[in-house]
Amino acid sequence: MTPDPCGLEKVVDSAIAAYAEALRSAGSLLVLEETVWPECEQQAREIMADCIRAIHGPRAELPEQFDAEFSSLELGARRALQHIPAMESLRAAQILTDIVLDALPDMMACLPDDVALVRMRRAVRALHQSVHSRVQAALIGYDAFLMRGVNRINSAERARLAREIHDRIGSSLGLAMRLLELHEAEAEAEAEAGGPGPGSARIEEAKTALQDTFGFVRELVNGLRAPRSRTSFHKRLLDYVELSCPADTVVEIHVEGGTTEMTALQHDEVFLIIRECLRNAYQHSGATSIQVEVNLGDGVLETRVTDNGKGIDLSASKFQSGNGMVSMRERTTAMGGTLSVANINGKGTRIQFRIPLPAVDCSGEYVS
Repeated sequence: MTPDPCGLEKVVDSAIAAYAEALRSAGSLLVLEETVWPECEQQAREIMADCIRAIHGPRAELPEQFDAEFSSLELGARRALQHIPAMESLRAAQILTDIVLDALPDMMACLPDDVALVRMRRAVRALHQSVHSRVQAALIGYDAFLMRGVNRINSAERARLAREIHDRIGSSLGLAMRLLELHEAEAEAEAEAGGPGPGSARIEEAKTALQDTFGFVRELVNGLRAPRSRTSFHKRLLDYVELSCPADTVVEIHVEGGTTEMTALQHDEVFLIIRECLRNAYQHSGATSIQVEVNLGDGVLETRVTDNGKGIDLSASKFQSGNGMVSMRERTTAMGGTLSVANINGKGTRIQFRIPLPAVDCSGEYVS
Protein backbone atom coordinates (compact mmCIF):
# COMPACT_ATOMS: atom_id res chain seq x y z
CA MET A 1 0.00 0.00 0.00
CA THR A 2 1.31 3.50 -0.87
CA PRO A 3 2.26 5.49 2.26
CA ASP A 4 -0.13 8.36 3.07
CA PRO A 5 1.70 10.46 5.70
CA CYS A 6 -0.56 13.50 5.11
CA GLY A 7 -3.77 11.52 5.56
CA LEU A 8 -4.92 12.46 2.04
CA GLU A 9 -7.13 9.39 1.63
CA LYS A 10 -9.17 10.43 4.64
CA VAL A 11 -9.42 13.99 3.31
CA VAL A 12 -10.69 12.72 -0.04
CA ASP A 13 -13.23 10.34 1.51
CA SER A 14 -14.55 13.12 3.71
CA ALA A 15 -14.87 15.48 0.73
CA ILE A 16 -16.69 12.81 -1.31
CA ALA A 17 -19.14 12.24 1.55
CA ALA A 18 -19.77 15.99 1.76
CA TYR A 19 -20.22 16.13 -2.02
CA ALA A 20 -22.81 13.31 -1.99
CA GLU A 21 -24.70 14.96 0.87
CA ALA A 22 -24.73 18.34 -0.91
CA LEU A 23 -26.08 16.74 -4.09
CA ARG A 24 -28.69 14.86 -2.10
CA SER A 25 -29.82 18.05 -0.39
CA ALA A 26 -30.12 19.70 -3.82
CA GLY A 27 -32.25 16.80 -5.09
CA SER A 28 -29.71 16.00 -7.80
CA LEU A 29 -30.38 13.00 -10.02
CA LEU A 30 -26.64 12.39 -10.05
CA VAL A 31 -26.78 10.98 -6.54
CA LEU A 32 -30.41 9.89 -6.32
CA GLU A 33 -30.04 7.49 -9.27
CA GLU A 34 -28.08 4.47 -8.03
CA THR A 35 -26.69 3.64 -11.47
CA VAL A 36 -25.41 7.20 -12.01
CA TRP A 37 -23.68 8.04 -8.74
CA PRO A 38 -20.68 5.67 -9.11
CA GLU A 39 -19.56 7.48 -12.29
CA CYS A 40 -20.14 10.83 -10.63
CA GLU A 41 -18.09 9.79 -7.60
CA GLN A 42 -15.28 8.51 -9.83
CA GLN A 43 -15.11 11.86 -11.64
CA ALA A 44 -14.91 13.69 -8.31
CA ARG A 45 -12.09 11.45 -7.05
CA GLU A 46 -10.14 12.00 -10.29
CA ILE A 47 -10.52 15.77 -9.96
CA MET A 48 -9.25 15.65 -6.37
CA ALA A 49 -6.38 13.42 -7.50
CA ASP A 50 -5.38 16.11 -10.01
CA CYS A 51 -5.27 18.64 -7.17
CA ILE A 52 -3.19 16.33 -4.98
CA ARG A 53 -0.68 15.78 -7.80
CA ALA A 54 -0.40 19.55 -8.24
CA ILE A 55 0.27 19.96 -4.50
CA HIS A 56 2.59 17.05 -3.82
CA GLY A 57 3.97 16.24 -7.27
CA PRO A 58 7.64 16.75 -8.07
CA ARG A 59 7.02 19.15 -11.00
CA ALA A 60 5.08 22.34 -11.44
CA GLU A 61 3.31 21.25 -14.65
CA LEU A 62 -0.40 20.66 -14.39
CA PRO A 63 -1.57 17.15 -15.28
CA GLU A 64 -2.63 16.47 -18.86
CA GLN A 65 -6.38 16.08 -19.39
CA PHE A 66 -6.59 14.09 -22.64
CA ASP A 67 -7.84 10.85 -21.09
CA ALA A 68 -10.16 12.73 -18.75
CA GLU A 69 -11.68 14.69 -21.63
CA PHE A 70 -12.27 11.55 -23.67
CA SER A 71 -14.00 9.74 -20.80
CA SER A 72 -16.04 12.88 -20.04
CA LEU A 73 -17.12 13.03 -23.68
CA GLU A 74 -18.57 9.53 -23.34
CA LEU A 75 -20.05 10.39 -19.96
CA GLY A 76 -21.87 13.41 -21.41
CA ALA A 77 -23.46 11.23 -24.09
CA ARG A 78 -24.60 8.79 -21.41
CA ARG A 79 -26.16 11.64 -19.42
CA ALA A 80 -28.21 12.58 -22.48
CA LEU A 81 -29.24 8.94 -22.94
CA GLN A 82 -30.24 8.81 -19.26
CA HIS A 83 -32.33 11.98 -19.72
CA ILE A 84 -30.38 13.83 -17.05
CA PRO A 85 -30.40 17.58 -17.86
CA ALA A 86 -27.03 19.20 -18.55
CA MET A 87 -27.81 21.72 -15.80
CA GLU A 88 -27.49 18.90 -13.25
CA SER A 89 -23.85 18.38 -14.25
CA LEU A 90 -23.09 22.11 -14.20
CA ARG A 91 -24.60 22.46 -10.72
CA ALA A 92 -22.67 19.43 -9.51
CA ALA A 93 -19.42 20.92 -10.86
CA GLN A 94 -20.01 24.10 -8.88
CA ILE A 95 -20.80 22.16 -5.70
CA LEU A 96 -17.70 19.99 -6.08
CA THR A 97 -15.47 23.01 -6.76
CA ASP A 98 -16.59 24.65 -3.51
CA ILE A 99 -16.05 21.45 -1.50
CA VAL A 100 -12.57 20.83 -2.94
CA LEU A 101 -11.55 24.45 -2.29
CA ASP A 102 -12.56 23.98 1.35
CA ALA A 103 -10.53 20.75 1.49
CA LEU A 104 -7.31 22.21 0.01
CA PRO A 105 -5.88 23.36 3.37
CA ASP A 106 -6.24 19.83 4.73
CA MET A 107 -4.49 18.46 1.63
CA MET A 108 -1.49 20.71 2.40
CA ALA A 109 -1.46 20.31 6.17
CA CYS A 110 1.86 18.44 6.15
CA LEU A 111 3.68 20.93 3.89
CA PRO A 112 6.16 23.53 5.21
CA ASP A 113 4.76 27.05 5.39
CA ASP A 114 7.34 28.40 2.93
CA VAL A 115 5.97 26.22 0.06
CA ALA A 116 2.29 26.04 1.03
CA LEU A 117 1.26 29.28 -0.72
CA VAL A 118 2.91 28.30 -4.01
CA ARG A 119 1.35 24.83 -3.89
CA MET A 120 -2.03 26.35 -3.07
CA ARG A 121 -1.89 28.38 -6.28
CA ARG A 122 -0.96 25.28 -8.24
CA ALA A 123 -3.82 23.35 -6.67
CA VAL A 124 -6.41 26.04 -7.51
CA ARG A 125 -5.20 26.14 -11.10
CA ALA A 126 -5.33 22.33 -11.31
CA LEU A 127 -8.84 22.29 -9.85
CA HIS A 128 -10.05 24.87 -12.35
CA GLN A 129 -8.46 23.08 -15.32
CA SER A 130 -9.65 19.63 -14.24
CA VAL A 131 -13.26 20.70 -13.68
CA HIS A 132 -13.40 22.95 -16.76
CA SER A 133 -11.98 20.37 -19.20
CA ARG A 134 -14.29 17.62 -17.94
CA VAL A 135 -17.42 19.79 -17.98
CA GLN A 136 -16.63 21.14 -21.44
CA ALA A 137 -16.04 17.67 -22.88
CA ALA A 138 -19.18 16.30 -21.20
CA LEU A 139 -21.30 19.09 -22.69
CA ILE A 140 -19.87 18.38 -26.14
CA GLY A 141 -20.76 14.70 -25.76
CA TYR A 142 -24.21 15.63 -24.46
CA ASP A 143 -24.90 17.97 -27.38
CA ALA A 144 -23.50 15.52 -29.92
CA PHE A 145 -25.88 12.80 -28.70
CA LEU A 146 -28.87 15.14 -28.87
CA MET A 147 -27.89 16.43 -32.32
CA ARG A 148 -27.68 12.87 -33.62
CA GLY A 149 -31.30 12.44 -32.58
CA VAL A 150 -32.24 15.80 -34.10
CA ASN A 151 -30.57 14.82 -37.38
CA ARG A 152 -32.61 11.61 -37.48
CA ILE A 153 -35.77 13.62 -36.89
CA ASN A 154 -34.72 16.15 -39.52
CA SER A 155 -34.14 13.36 -42.04
CA ALA A 156 -37.64 12.04 -41.41
CA GLU A 157 -39.05 15.56 -41.65
CA ARG A 158 -37.27 16.19 -44.96
CA ALA A 159 -38.78 12.97 -46.33
CA ARG A 160 -42.22 14.03 -45.10
CA LEU A 161 -41.90 17.46 -46.72
CA ALA A 162 -40.78 15.86 -49.98
CA ARG A 163 -43.92 13.70 -49.92
CA GLU A 164 -46.16 16.65 -49.13
CA ILE A 165 -44.68 18.85 -51.85
CA HIS A 166 -44.92 16.07 -54.44
CA ASP A 167 -48.39 14.86 -53.50
CA ARG A 168 -50.10 18.13 -52.67
CA ILE A 169 -48.39 21.01 -54.43
CA GLY A 170 -47.29 19.03 -57.50
CA SER A 171 -50.69 17.45 -57.93
CA SER A 172 -52.66 20.68 -57.55
CA LEU A 173 -50.39 22.61 -59.90
CA GLY A 174 -50.57 19.80 -62.45
CA LEU A 175 -54.35 19.78 -62.22
CA ALA A 176 -54.51 23.57 -62.60
CA MET A 177 -52.27 23.36 -65.68
CA ARG A 178 -54.49 20.67 -67.22
CA LEU A 179 -57.61 22.78 -66.60
CA LEU A 180 -55.99 25.80 -68.21
CA GLU A 181 -55.01 23.70 -71.23
CA LEU A 182 -58.61 22.50 -71.51
CA HIS A 183 -59.82 26.06 -71.24
CA GLU A 184 -57.49 27.08 -74.06
CA ALA A 185 -58.77 24.27 -76.29
CA GLU A 186 -62.40 25.01 -75.45
CA ALA A 187 -61.96 28.73 -76.00
CA GLU A 188 -60.66 28.00 -79.50
CA ALA A 189 -63.64 25.72 -80.14
CA GLU A 190 -66.00 28.39 -78.81
CA ALA A 191 -64.51 30.98 -81.12
CA GLU A 192 -64.81 28.70 -84.14
CA ALA A 193 -68.43 27.76 -83.34
CA GLY A 194 -69.41 31.32 -82.55
CA GLY A 195 -71.17 30.30 -79.35
CA PRO A 196 -70.56 30.11 -75.60
CA GLY A 197 -68.46 27.27 -74.24
CA PRO A 198 -67.43 25.90 -70.82
CA GLY A 199 -64.19 27.86 -70.76
CA SER A 200 -65.13 30.15 -67.87
CA ALA A 201 -65.97 27.11 -65.72
CA ARG A 202 -62.50 25.70 -66.39
CA ILE A 203 -60.94 28.95 -65.19
CA GLU A 204 -62.90 28.74 -61.94
CA GLU A 205 -61.82 25.11 -61.44
CA ALA A 206 -58.19 26.05 -62.07
CA LYS A 207 -58.47 28.89 -59.56
CA THR A 208 -59.87 26.45 -57.00
CA ALA A 209 -56.95 24.06 -57.54
CA LEU A 210 -54.45 26.90 -57.14
CA GLN A 211 -56.21 28.18 -54.01
CA ASP A 212 -55.94 24.65 -52.62
CA THR A 213 -52.19 24.76 -53.23
CA PHE A 214 -51.75 28.18 -51.68
CA GLY A 215 -53.71 27.03 -48.65
CA PHE A 216 -51.43 24.05 -48.16
CA VAL A 217 -48.32 26.19 -48.57
CA ARG A 218 -49.58 28.38 -45.74
CA GLU A 219 -50.13 25.27 -43.60
CA LEU A 220 -46.64 24.06 -44.45
CA VAL A 221 -45.00 27.36 -43.55
CA ASN A 222 -46.94 27.60 -40.30
CA GLY A 223 -46.17 23.99 -39.40
CA LEU A 224 -49.87 23.11 -39.46
CA ARG A 225 -51.73 20.15 -40.86
CA ALA A 226 -55.42 21.13 -40.90
CA PRO A 227 -57.37 17.87 -41.11
CA ARG A 228 -60.25 17.74 -43.54
CA SER A 229 -63.75 16.58 -42.64
CA ARG A 230 -63.96 12.83 -42.22
CA THR A 231 -67.55 12.83 -43.50
CA SER A 232 -66.63 14.02 -47.02
CA PHE A 233 -64.19 11.27 -47.98
CA HIS A 234 -66.31 9.77 -50.79
CA LYS A 235 -67.24 13.19 -52.14
CA ARG A 236 -63.62 14.25 -52.03
CA LEU A 237 -62.67 11.36 -54.30
CA LEU A 238 -65.56 12.10 -56.64
CA ASP A 239 -64.63 15.78 -56.85
CA TYR A 240 -61.03 14.94 -57.70
CA VAL A 241 -62.05 12.44 -60.39
CA GLU A 242 -64.50 14.91 -61.90
CA LEU A 243 -61.77 17.52 -62.26
CA SER A 244 -58.87 15.29 -63.26
CA CYS A 245 -60.17 12.31 -65.23
CA PRO A 246 -59.23 12.26 -68.94
CA ALA A 247 -62.15 12.30 -71.37
CA ASP A 248 -61.46 8.76 -72.62
CA THR A 249 -61.22 7.19 -69.14
CA VAL A 250 -63.99 5.96 -66.84
CA VAL A 251 -63.35 5.88 -63.08
CA GLU A 252 -65.67 3.98 -60.72
CA ILE A 253 -65.49 4.55 -56.98
CA HIS A 254 -66.96 2.19 -54.39
CA VAL A 255 -66.71 2.90 -50.65
CA GLU A 256 -68.06 0.36 -48.17
CA GLY A 257 -68.16 0.88 -44.42
CA GLY A 258 -68.23 4.06 -42.39
CA THR A 259 -65.34 6.37 -43.18
CA THR A 260 -65.86 7.96 -39.75
CA GLU A 261 -63.87 4.98 -38.44
CA MET A 262 -60.77 6.68 -39.83
CA THR A 263 -58.90 9.31 -37.87
CA ALA A 264 -58.57 12.74 -39.49
CA LEU A 265 -54.95 11.96 -40.35
CA GLN A 266 -55.84 8.61 -41.95
CA HIS A 267 -58.65 10.28 -43.88
CA ASP A 268 -56.17 12.74 -45.35
CA GLU A 269 -53.37 10.25 -46.00
CA VAL A 270 -55.59 7.60 -47.64
CA PHE A 271 -57.01 10.22 -49.97
CA LEU A 272 -53.50 11.28 -51.02
CA ILE A 273 -52.45 7.67 -51.70
CA ILE A 274 -55.53 7.01 -53.84
CA ARG A 275 -55.02 10.27 -55.67
CA GLU A 276 -51.44 9.30 -56.48
CA CYS A 277 -52.67 5.91 -57.77
CA LEU A 278 -55.11 7.69 -60.08
CA ARG A 279 -52.51 10.16 -61.28
CA ASN A 280 -50.13 7.35 -62.17
CA ALA A 281 -52.89 5.49 -64.02
CA TYR A 282 -53.89 8.63 -65.96
CA GLN A 283 -50.34 9.48 -66.97
CA HIS A 284 -48.65 6.13 -67.55
CA SER A 285 -51.06 3.22 -67.99
CA GLY A 286 -53.13 4.17 -71.02
CA ALA A 287 -56.13 2.75 -69.14
CA THR A 288 -59.72 3.37 -70.24
CA SER A 289 -61.21 1.98 -67.02
CA ILE A 290 -60.11 2.42 -63.39
CA GLN A 291 -61.84 0.99 -60.34
CA VAL A 292 -61.31 2.30 -56.81
CA GLU A 293 -62.58 0.05 -54.01
CA VAL A 294 -62.39 1.15 -50.38
CA ASN A 295 -63.55 -1.28 -47.68
CA LEU A 296 -63.61 -0.46 -43.97
CA GLY A 297 -64.41 -3.12 -41.43
CA ASP A 298 -63.04 -5.36 -38.67
CA GLY A 299 -60.50 -2.74 -37.71
CA VAL A 300 -58.87 -2.62 -41.15
CA LEU A 301 -59.10 -0.34 -44.16
CA GLU A 302 -58.36 -2.10 -47.43
CA THR A 303 -58.12 -0.23 -50.72
CA ARG A 304 -57.63 -1.49 -54.27
CA VAL A 305 -57.07 0.66 -57.33
CA THR A 306 -57.27 -1.42 -60.50
CA ASP A 307 -56.84 -0.30 -64.11
CA ASN A 308 -57.03 -2.06 -67.49
CA GLY A 309 -53.91 -0.40 -68.84
CA LYS A 310 -50.70 -1.79 -70.26
CA GLY A 311 -49.22 -2.86 -66.92
CA ILE A 312 -45.83 -1.90 -65.53
CA ASP A 313 -42.36 -3.38 -65.27
CA LEU A 314 -42.19 -4.09 -61.53
CA SER A 315 -38.41 -4.62 -61.67
CA ALA A 316 -37.62 -1.32 -63.37
CA SER A 317 -35.51 1.06 -61.30
CA LYS A 318 -37.67 3.98 -62.41
CA PHE A 319 -40.72 2.25 -60.92
CA GLN A 320 -38.94 1.37 -57.68
CA SER A 321 -37.48 4.85 -57.06
CA GLY A 322 -40.13 7.10 -58.58
CA ASN A 323 -41.39 9.86 -56.29
CA GLY A 324 -44.99 8.73 -56.55
CA MET A 325 -44.34 5.11 -55.56
CA VAL A 326 -41.91 6.08 -52.79
CA SER A 327 -44.44 8.56 -51.42
CA MET A 328 -47.27 6.00 -51.40
CA ARG A 329 -45.12 3.40 -49.61
CA GLU A 330 -43.89 5.91 -47.02
CA ARG A 331 -47.40 7.13 -46.25
CA THR A 332 -48.72 3.57 -45.90
CA THR A 333 -45.80 2.48 -43.71
CA ALA A 334 -46.19 5.56 -41.49
CA MET A 335 -49.76 4.42 -40.73
CA GLY A 336 -48.59 0.89 -39.88
CA GLY A 337 -49.88 -0.55 -43.14
CA THR A 338 -48.64 -2.46 -46.18
CA LEU A 339 -48.79 -1.71 -49.90
CA SER A 340 -48.40 -4.04 -52.86
CA VAL A 341 -48.35 -3.59 -56.64
CA ALA A 342 -49.17 -6.34 -59.14
CA ASN A 343 -49.85 -6.79 -62.82
CA ILE A 344 -53.13 -8.52 -63.72
CA ASN A 345 -52.51 -11.08 -66.47
CA GLY A 346 -50.92 -8.47 -68.68
CA LYS A 347 -54.15 -6.45 -68.79
CA GLY A 348 -53.58 -3.85 -66.16
CA THR A 349 -52.23 -2.98 -62.73
CA ARG A 350 -53.59 -3.30 -59.22
CA ILE A 351 -52.28 -1.28 -56.28
CA GLN A 352 -53.55 -2.53 -52.96
CA PHE A 353 -52.89 -1.24 -49.46
CA ARG A 354 -54.12 -2.13 -45.98
CA ILE A 355 -53.90 -0.05 -42.82
CA PRO A 356 -55.15 -0.78 -39.28
CA LEU A 357 -57.96 1.41 -37.98
CA PRO A 358 -57.99 2.78 -34.42
CA ALA A 359 -59.97 0.95 -31.78
CA VAL A 360 -63.12 2.69 -30.51
CA ASP A 361 -64.54 2.22 -27.01
CA CYS A 362 -68.25 2.07 -26.10
CA SER A 363 -68.46 5.85 -25.76
CA GLY A 364 -67.36 6.29 -29.37
CA GLU A 365 -63.97 7.73 -28.41
CA TYR A 366 -60.79 6.59 -30.17
CA VAL A 367 -58.50 4.43 -28.08
CA SER A 368 -54.80 5.22 -28.54
